[in-house]
Amino acid sequence: MPSLTSPVPDSSAAIAVVIVNYGTAELAAEAVRSVLNNTHAAFNIEVHLVDNASPDGDALALQKLHKEERWAHSENGPVTIYAENENHGFGRGNNVALHALAARENPPDYVLLLNPDAQLQPGALETLATFLNTHSDVGCVGAQISKPTEGPVTAAFRFPSAKVEFVSAANLNPLTRLMGGGTMWMSPDLPTQQVDWVAGAAVMFRMKALEEAGFFDPDFFLYFEEVELIWRLAQHGWPCWYVQEAHVIHHEGAATDVRSGSGARKRRPAYWYQSQAMYFRKTASPIRATGRAFARLAGALIHRGASLLRGRQPDLPKSYFKDYMRHTFLPVLTAKDLSNNADLPTGSQAQHDIDTNAPKTAAINDGKINRNPHDIGFWSLIAEDFRTHDRDLFAQGFWALFWHRFGNLRMSAPGRILRSPLTLLYWFGSKSVQWFCGMDLPYTVVVGRRVKLEHFGGMILVARAIGNDVILRQNTTLGIKTPTKDQARPTIGDGVDIGVGAAILGDISIGRNTVIAANAAVVHDCPADVLMAGAPARIKKKSDKPTLQKMTG
Repeated sequence: MPSLTSPVPDSSAAIAVVIVNYGTAELAAEAVRSVLNNTHAAFNIEVHLVDNASPDGDALALQKLHKEERWAHSENGPVTIYAENENHGFGRGNNVALHALAARENPPDYVLLLNPDAQLQPGALETLATFLNTHSDVGCVGAQISKPTEGPVTAAFRFPSAKVEFVSAANLNPLTRLMGGGTMWMSPDLPTQQVDWVAGAAVMFRMKALEEAGFFDPDFFLYFEEVELIWRLAQHGWPCWYVQEAHVIHHEGAATDVRSGSGARKRRPAYWYQSQAMYFRKTASPIRATGRAFARLAGALIHRGASLLRGRQPDLPKSYFKDYMRHTFLPVLTAKDLSNNADLPTGSQAQHDIDTNAPKTAAINDGKINRNPHDIGFWSLIAEDFRTHDRDLFAQGFWALFWHRFGNLRMSAPGRILRSPLTLLYWFGSKSVQWFCGMDLPYTVVVGRRVKLEHFGGMILVARAIGNDVILRQNTTLGIKTPTKDQARPTIGDGVDIGVGAAILGDISIGRNTVIAANAAVVHDCPADVLMAGAPARIKKKSDKPTLQKMTG
């Protein structure tokens, strides 16, 4: 094991300490003071305090302390405050300072991320920096963490895997021994050694390693972001070490009210589970991610059963199974998008294609991925379809959409083996809708939200895409103009209202809020907000949906 007493190189290293505050101004100030009061003669220190748009005037309070305590001119290093206008969460909040540091001509050698509810104990900063100074292959180091009244707590962990998730969730000593150990958490009195990852309350990174692997993934709001970052460092050849000789006091959960350990269990926020789902998916193949989600659920069920048999309360947060299924298990299973991608369309895919003049020569959806709307979960989408069809369980349009949505959902199943029974079920359901309801809506059509298939029968809806808030009535046809143009399918924009017996044929676009009158035959692009009537259809006037109701009956 490398020694902590190796000599420090002659050239002093620069250390930037980053603290992200949200609603804990007094503790954040103590964290700053704990840095400034540390002994670190061999290092150049600076502190970067990011206020994440805290309520109750935290930014002003910290700026006042900055002036009163002369933090900008501290003998032990300056303090810079970033007063943000929105709550970025932990990772993106740290990124505010990290990006500013990386943009410098001479970035710091090391960056210590310190929670606002954590205080460095004497010598901690120098101990961590010395370790990195003398072990050039290490990417990050974590400190021993103690609670004010409990002493040392676990601060080193194993990366999640199916085994680790199962054993940790079951939390039964006999089962842990049978499985050969391997819980996620390691011993609180662990000696200095290489580990998978360390607690984000106090972890020092080598800036070079961060620049190679990238900073925090902005998709995470809070929790699991440090695990994913340290995992990514390991993929780039930068291991993580736990350094027992560096001590930090942590007032856990001061800002989030989420705490580890035993005792009264509060309900965890949805973003905790969502972050867990994102971590599973970002760090493993679909099959392995699904295995982890199943393993944790199975372990938690075993833990609950064993606890009830022993007459004890399960050591789980309130509403655990409901929240886990909704925010972790199903998103992993269905590959629901939980990210903060700004490039996804905010409306329907159909309207996005029309607004951006997407090439009409583009290939239609090949059906290889789940193309259900990205901004809503599967069962919430089904519930919305049910409400759109007047809560009528016997509405044929509802069932046509149900099997369409299910056909897309099954494409999220990892591997053909797991997908095969779902495909068989989809085939049976979709064929039943065709045979008994006279509705053909292939799952390859990209369908938006709140689409209503009114009345019954005679619907052939072979479109490229259908937008949000679209109404289609019986005997309507969307499809190719000639059998030789199998890519020539229409795109129906948001809010389009299509009357009885209408036909929309060819590779054309129907603009937002356009009304297609009964028995109209549309074979050319239609602008937004007009009424189309006739065969072939022509613009009659600005759309007037009450008029359409009279025309369609």
